[in-house]
Amino acid sequence: METTVENITISISILELAVALHLLRPPVSSTIAISGFTPNNPQSLVFIMASNQTETNDLISPSSIGHFGIRTTPDKFEAMVNWHLNFFGARAVLRNKNAVFIAWDDEHHRMVIVSDPSHEQIPNRATAATVYHLAFTLNSLADLATSYEQKKARGILPHWPVNHGMSTSMYYTDPDGNEFEMQVNNFDTAEEALAFMATPEYAENPIGVDIDIEDWLKRVRSGEDEAILRSGL
Repeated sequence: METTVENITISISILELAVALHLLRPPVSSTIAISGFTPNNPQSLVFIMASNQTETNDLISPSSIGHFGIRTTPDKFEAMVNWHLNFFGARAVLRNKNAVFIAWDDEHHRMVIVSDPSHEQIPNRATAATVYHLAFTLNSLADLATSYEQKKARGILPHWPVNHGMSTSMYYTDPDGNEFEMQVNNFDTAEEALAFMATPEYAENPIGVDIDIEDWLKRVRSGEDEAILRSGL
């Protein structure tokens, strides 16, 4: 698909998700396979630890996620643009009546939102065959708390704050029903996280523990040790 913005023609691939987020990390000795998962029944998660994944070790992996694209209907276009600008603390770098290119760092754009009259809304996006969610990592719980406060001030609230064990996460839903996760890794390395995910404790509860967000916020702002907060205690 091509869209022209101020006489600049840019070729874009709608929902161009080059890799899953976990491919951003360097290869490690173990990987997680997920089977039998249905969003309405999180307990249906079944994890199988693989000792290695040599069949992909010789493939070239991306150095980062470049950008992703979202299609929406014309009546939702402005609401979608405003929501994502506020969610990411981003800026619109190029825009016309049918498309907006958005960035929040030194990349030319990280996402594009396209208004498509032929796009049909999915009645129940949570159970449709679509992208489940996109996760974005922050550096600290203090940053996650600030992110929460800033979004709250703009009318954007998480529908699910949770400590997954390997991460502390807040899930948000945009006007079209797409789900976005802001997370902080609870372990310093991927190897530590994978070791935790191989424990019986994680196998018994792979979803984690819901967070009382206002209590959590007070604890973060009081200067409580992040290691304790990340542990979920």
